[in-house]
Amino acid sequence: MPALFFPRSVDSADTDPDARQLEASIRRALLAEDGLEVASLAVRRLPNGVCLEGVIRVHSDDMDVCRAIRQIDGVGQIVNHLVVCWNCPDPGPATPDETMF
Repeated sequence: MPALFFPRSVDSADTDPDARQLEASIRRALLAEDGLEVASLAVRRLPNGVCLEGVIRVHSDDMDVCRAIRQIDGVGQIVNHLVVCWNCPDPGPATPDETMF
């Protein structure tokens, strides 16, 4: 019987210190951009780059979200699955009517 081969998961940030470091570098690069707020972010490593998932708020009309990330070592291709809220207001407190079904 042939041996089974299970490839290492490319999104194993929990066990790969290089992946954790890359995710932290990407998060810092995004947070350093003026007019950009990260609401949530998940970074998955790909064979030739990264996949970005999450929600960001952009308070500018000409923001290139991937520009700062392209400068990080280890980032080749960027698969951008970010949900971008352009010039959206900050979320306010929920009212009781909004939380009821």
